[in-house]
Amino acid sequence: MQNDSGDKLNATVLKNDMDIESSFLVSIPTTLLGYRYDIKISPWSDGLTAYRSHSNEKLERIEGGIGVGLNFIEGGDAKEKWESLLPEGLLEQTELFPEHQYQMLWLAANSQEAREILSVRPLILAMICERYPVDNEKALSISMLGQRKILQHLGLASTKAALRFIDKLDLTYERTSEIFHVMKVLDARTNYFKRFSHYIKVNFSSLSLDNTHPFLTGTHLGRAIGEASNATRLKLTLCIEDSLMLGQAIGVQDPMSVIVNLKTYEDLTRLHDEWATRRNAIRSEEMKPIDADTPYTVHFSDTVSLTQIVDYYDLCKEGDEMRHCIVVYHNRIAQGRYVALRLSHPERMTVGIKIEPNKQFPYEIDQIAGIRNKLPTEETRQAVFKWLLNERKNHKVNEE
Repeated sequence: MQNDSGDKLNATVLKNDMDIESSFLVSIPTTLLGYRYDIKISPWSDGLTAYRSHSNEKLERIEGGIGVGLNFIEGGDAKEKWESLLPEGLLEQTELFPEHQYQMLWLAANSQEAREILSVRPLILAMICERYPVDNEKALSISMLGQRKILQHLGLASTKAALRFIDKLDLTYERTSEIFHVMKVLDARTNYFKRFSHYIKVNFSSLSLDNTHPFLTGTHLGRAIGEASNATRLKLTLCIEDSLMLGQAIGVQDPMSVIVNLKTYEDLTRLHDEWATRRNAIRSEEMKPIDADTPYTVHFSDTVSLTQIVDYYDLCKEGDEMRHCIVVYHNRIAQGRYVALRLSHPERMTVGIKIEPNKQFPYEIDQIAGIRNKLPTEETRQAVFKWLLNERKNHKVNEE
């Protein structure tokens, strides 16, 4: 440890304003964040000791981390001087871990071993601080053990392969759960990190997927999901869960093994759609209504782009093709309260028309839905409204 002036400062629990000025302490106004005190920190040369500064202007030494990033330090000449005394690069090395930033720098200021670790694998120091956030002295003693012994002490895998895994991590640490996930996969009792042996980089998406769908880690599909955008990844994980349920519903012996062997998002969506079609066919047969063979009443003449769905089987076919639940409208259609139509242009859509028999022109557009209930374009909406307006005109002419 760096003792000299640091020991003198650390041994003092209470100080007055004159001492604060002579020690070049910088301030973090944590009272603005809801704390009952502000925080003051001594310079690098004095071991970066932190204090709670109470309203009575007395200082109380902090024995662990401070829980906030050093970006909250009040600006001005004092801050510039304080930062200038830090060894080059260390502040940047700790910025990824704002919750542990102060404690990591304190370890580096008081231990050459910790400083060396900070320069090459700052995550190891962050994991020490995660385990001992209120005990600087304990964290300091651990930081002096060497990287692999530190991991062993923390109950984590301590092999060279574990260090290589740490070097593969591509994380922002913006989420407090990221360090938790890393420590979970490094747990020496499970060695889950080995599932990432074929990964070039391991990001948070891959760690999160491993937490929810560990059977995908290391597979082609798992890596594809890890590299996808947030929106696509959410769709993928939902698609996986839905596919598992579909596989079970249609009697696939081991749907998980089928999914694990897929390679791309496109493969997954194709499998999902195939299983959904099979499930719908089974369900349609099981729930076939007694009037399934009765044709629907014809309400409109077919056009080049718009044709009326003619019976229950045609309705099921439309639901399968468009991946939506138009089939639930069968009873209303059979009772003369609804019409379903198949639109082919300007884009493939299903059109639902409500029938209000008490109105002079009883037809009203209820919905226009594409594949998986995709919304129509404005061009499509205008085309459907134009068609129905023309039907209204023809209806009026026929009445006259």
